[in-house]
Amino acid sequence: MQFTSNSLEHHWMPFTANKAFKKEPRIIVEGQGLYFTDHHGNKIIDGSSALFCCPLGHGRREIAEAVYHQLLENDYVAPFGCATPGTFELAEKVARITPDSINHIFFVNSGSESIDTALKMVMAYHRANGEAQRTRFVSRERAYHGVNIGGHESEWHGEK
Repeated sequence: MQFTSNSLEHHWMPFTANKAFKKEPRIIVEGQGLYFTDHHGNKIIDGSSALFCCPLGHGRREIAEAVYHQLLENDYVAPFGCATPGTFELAEKVARITPDSINHIFFVNSGSESIDTALKMVMAYHRANGEAQRTRFVSRERAYHGVNIGGHESEWHGEK
């Protein structure tokens, strides 16, 4: 695929100097095992597992086949009042490997969503216990906690 300024114009990329990227785009066209291949044919080691999403590597046929078979059986059920057997099986496995006091599992779609949900759960817990004034959160400065309002430190307007 040829990349022109027009074909790149409509996509704004997070945490990216977009003007600089569009002058010299780095387009990944393939992932196999530990490596990416860019649109120039260069091999690049994926040292962050595609931002922690592919810790077992890219292009793993056995994983793709397992996903394919699961998609044929049941691709997705919105978790609002419905569930699949697999979600309960996974929650039970996770609960078995966590400390006894951590035995309820709440699944989310991303790290950003997990941070936002955790903040909401903590605030709801304190409200339910008559301590609604407890709203101070502690985080590392210049740390990445997701792209949501609660996790992105530069967007958080609460006390530090």
